[in-house]
Amino acid sequence: MLSIRKTVLDNGLRVIVHEDHTTPLAACNIVYNVGSRDEHPDHTGFAHLMEHFMFTGSKNVPDFDKVLQKVGAINNAYTSQDLTHYYEVLPANNLETALWLESDRMLELAFRQQSLDIQKQVVIEEFKENFLNRPYGDLMMLFNQMAYERHPYQWLPIGKKPEHIAEVDMDMIKDFYYRFYRPNNAVLVVAGNVHFDEVATLAEKWFGDIPPGNVPEKNYPKELPQKNLRIKTVERNVPSDVLMKGWLMCNRMHPDYYACDLLSDMFGTGQSSYLYQKLVNEQKLFTDISASVMGTTDEGLFLISGRPVEGVSIEDADAALCSYLYGFKPDNDFSHDLQKVQNRAESVLLNNEIKIDDRATNLAVGETISNVEYFLDERQHYFDVTEKQMLRLISEMLTEKRSNTLYYKMLKP
Repeated sequence: MLSIRKTVLDNGLRVIVHEDHTTPLAACNIVYNVGSRDEHPDHTGFAHLMEHFMFTGSKNVPDFDKVLQKVGAINNAYTSQDLTHYYEVLPANNLETALWLESDRMLELAFRQQSLDIQKQVVIEEFKENFLNRPYGDLMMLFNQMAYERHPYQWLPIGKKPEHIAEVDMDMIKDFYYRFYRPNNAVLVVAGNVHFDEVATLAEKWFGDIPPGNVPEKNYPKELPQKNLRIKTVERNVPSDVLMKGWLMCNRMHPDYYACDLLSDMFGTGQSSYLYQKLVNEQKLFTDISASVMGTTDEGLFLISGRPVEGVSIEDADAALCSYLYGFKPDNDFSHDLQKVQNRAESVLLNNEIKIDDRATNLAVGETISNVEYFLDERQHYFDVTEKQMLRLISEMLTEKRSNTLYYKMLKP
């Protein structure tokens, strides 16, 4: 379990410090509690565009990256449906440079029109390259649109369409920034060869005078209970068919989350998984098949995807998958299989603690989702999962009427 210390500045900024004096590095992470779920349905892709715009310079620092390069830092960022994460890794004795830069762009950006125009074009090209012109690029877009009818998870962080990005003006950017990029909507994590008292002093020095904002209340439309299965068929210029199925599942903080995660491993992670053994090795209906979960702050998805063998129709492959899932009966060694996926989860958790930047990321994201203390002993959460809990989820969650199915087919000649 990682050791941490916390403090909260008067303006609401939460500060977490994890000391590790075996490394010469420090990781500095800022997470803002804003993602694509906070966008208006007619202005999607906004949070991702804001992430890009944050690198175009603040009021006092015109070139963010240039300063970091001089102190031996690497930096990056990403936007998810729930949050936006910025981070730097640099020699620990240069930590104050990162704190200065992050505080300056939290205080006020440069808001240059030319910079906005450039970043809009960059995001539009990213949309076209990765989601419109790449094989299977729109698969998750289509699936989320089907699985979510009310909640803003129905679109991805890139947005619904490039036109939404093209329509963004500077007033819209400023409004979004001053609503969400405030200290009382952020978490600062510093990990590495640092001391808590020093970091707390520096955080107060650089962030203490930034005024808090009037952050909007998080109140998202909730999905209604799904009463009937949904099936969608599309044809695209792709090399093979793909079947994707999904069921709404609990949110990241629900007690069933860890059981759902282990269930996805048991059914569809690796060649020893149930689905791979049954549908690939035994019945030879799929070339590959896998399962995963979306660990989102609100209701996520339990997903299964696979490629049918050439000559097997996607409908027949789906029928075989449904027959196995909906009639699932565990073997006598179910407890052994549960132990195996619990051990695998523990291995992943340990691997995520090797690098100082991964530790900082986990702390920052955990505190943003809820409170970091809950995530400090995730190993125990996984090992608390029981066979009875897993079987209940199979019978309650993985039902035909709650399923969403996408037939992503090759374009017919």
